[in-house]
Amino acid sequence: MTSASPDCIVVTLVEIQGGPAKWERVEQHFREAAWSFRTPSAKERRTARRAFESDPADSRFLWVDVPVTGSPWRAELEASWSVAAVRRATRVVVYDRVLRREESDRTIQPGWQSHATEARSWVTMPPHAPSWSKPVWWLRRLLYNSAVRTGLFDVGPRVHGNRSAAVVDLVREMTASGDVDLRPLDGRGRPGTVQYGEDALNRALVFIMGPLFATLVFVTLAHDAAPVGVAICWSAAVLATCLAGWTAITLPLARTRLRSALTVLAMNATAVFVAVGKPGPPLTAAQTLATAGVVYYAVGLVLLGRRWKWQLLIAGVLPLIATLAVAALPLTSRFLDDLYADELSLTPAETSVSGIWRLGAAMKLLWPSLGAVLFIAAGWGIMRYFHLIRPRSITGATMATFSVVVALVLTAAAALHSPAAAADKLKQAAVRDTDPPPYFGISPEWTCVTPTVPKGELTEKGGTLKAGEPYISFGVADGQVVLWNPATAEPLRVAADQVRLTPRPHQAHTCPGS
Repeated sequence: MTSASPDCIVVTLVEIQGGPAKWERVEQHFREAAWSFRTPSAKERRTARRAFESDPADSRFLWVDVPVTGSPWRAELEASWSVAAVRRATRVVVYDRVLRREESDRTIQPGWQSHATEARSWVTMPPHAPSWSKPVWWLRRLLYNSAVRTGLFDVGPRVHGNRSAAVVDLVREMTASGDVDLRPLDGRGRPGTVQYGEDALNRALVFIMGPLFATLVFVTLAHDAAPVGVAICWSAAVLATCLAGWTAITLPLARTRLRSALTVLAMNATAVFVAVGKPGPPLTAAQTLATAGVVYYAVGLVLLGRRWKWQLLIAGVLPLIATLAVAALPLTSRFLDDLYADELSLTPAETSVSGIWRLGAAMKLLWPSLGAVLFIAAGWGIMRYFHLIRPRSITGATMATFSVVVALVLTAAAALHSPAAAADKLKQAAVRDTDPPPYFGISPEWTCVTPTVPKGELTEKGGTLKAGEPYISFGVADGQVVLWNPATAEPLRVAADQVRLTPRPHQAHTCPGS
């Protein structure tokens, strides 16, 4: 798959050292990379050699158009990294002496649609029309204007540009009809409307909606935070609001700067009210963090896909596929269940669950590692888009490796702690007579066990069955009822054909008939 088209061009004055043979090697590399270049004028060469103290026999200067994918902000730094990559690829000393970003943003022009005007005579009131007919003519004019706005009389081309008599004449010549006029397609054609560039407007929307979402996140996190955390969260929310307001003032989206700033402040106030739950229930910190994580990952993947399509595939699909594949392995899928069974001295057959529950347990085991991979992929996309990290960065690779190692440690800690914690909760439920917690498909429940044979003929392992007392049951396995004996804190196994199992009545502490 090919690289994405560049977002901007940085015109760079490049100095190549080493003589004609190396000059030709670098120029060939520029041709292979599809970088356009040209020779500076004689005056520019003299000025550059004097400024950089270059030897004419050893150095050559070229103006090179370096394509940059990503944000125009810090694009010169990305171009400098690209020139450094040329030095490594050609083994020739190449300097980027002067870097100037080429502006390519265009102003968004108002849109106009040509429409026929033959029906105007139908709504033109005669000079001597009776006064009682004025409402009729007013209704006809209203219907005609509505028909024009909805496009019923549209004919001919659509035009982008400031409306003027010359533009109307151009449309009339192209349609070969004099009965043609223009109707606006958007609000940019109104008098006094400020025209903006496409890229500038998109950046303004990002710097308004991004802080708006950040305000929502910070205010929500302040709910359950300590006093210091509340101060930090509200300070961050105020800073985000100021950033959005400053963007609205510098590039107003409304007719005036004051109206634009008030609109942004009203949007931020709405976000604060939603976060604090007025009206309606407030957002929880978990919901907000989950939403922020999804937005972060989505934005990172989108920005990553703008650079290289295959990176989007690797970062967005392969980690999920790899996690599901590892989770489906027999050893991984049984890992948590086996640890849980070992904590309770049970056998794998006695804790056997369906494959979907084993897959869920394995996903719980692997999610910190998956989250770290996805976090790194999204972060890489965001940092590379804004040129915060250079390609093949040793620092970036070190931080990514460190994050994966931390995720693996967290995964191991969660894997070792989760079964033990679930087993402890079950033991406490048996002592306190509360409902036992399920564990990934293993659903123990309170059961009344009634012997169907004389007490002396019962086949018991791990203790003595007390008739009339409820037990936590794990079900039947290998012809035995597996119970939990709180007196010995060990499993109690009784032959399944010697007892009758019935659910314990709700909130009852004893079994019926005891």
